[in-house]
Amino acid sequence: MIEARTFTDSLDSARTILHTQKATNKGSYRIIDEIFHCSDPLVSLADEFLRLREVPENIWEDKAVVLAVKKTRLQTIGKYSDIPLKIQFDKRKDAEAYYNKHLAAQYVHDFSFSRIGWQYVMNNGDVVDLEIIEDNYPSIEFKSETDESVEKLLSLFGISSKNVITGPSVVAVKELLN
Repeated sequence: MIEARTFTDSLDSARTILHTQKATNKGSYRIIDEIFHCSDPLVSLADEFLRLREVPENIWEDKAVVLAVKKTRLQTIGKYSDIPLKIQFDKRKDAEAYYNKHLAAQYVHDFSFSRIGWQYVMNNGDVVDLEIIEDNYPSIEFKSETDESVEKLLSLFGISSKNVITGPSVVAVKELLN
């Protein structure tokens, strides 16, 4: 899916729109992400990164710990992530052992952050995640199959495409936290 994220002052108006649209609340979640940049200095965090994700409160079918390499492709609005590697683990220590054995030479720890969120599914299958990053920064992520659908979601929520993050969210979050 194409993903488009924006930061906002409050999630209240988005919740109201989701309620009015009769979106289905899939539940709340909590995520802790460890981000690793590529050891190749020619590959930026915006192009590729490794993420070790712990999901202490999980609403998805994935296991509690997921190790994934993400490569970003920019869209008209937002981005699409190619995921050439995704391995799921029951325990963080197993993911760390895999990283140390197979990926430590390629990816170096960069930073970490946490978030809580609430996922909603629109009647047409589009997804809207309301999140609070590091207990302080509200954001909304829109997910849809086409650029046109992303544009319709932004319009519905009154968000200008100029306010959408360009590239992966981890780059914007890193800047926000520094």
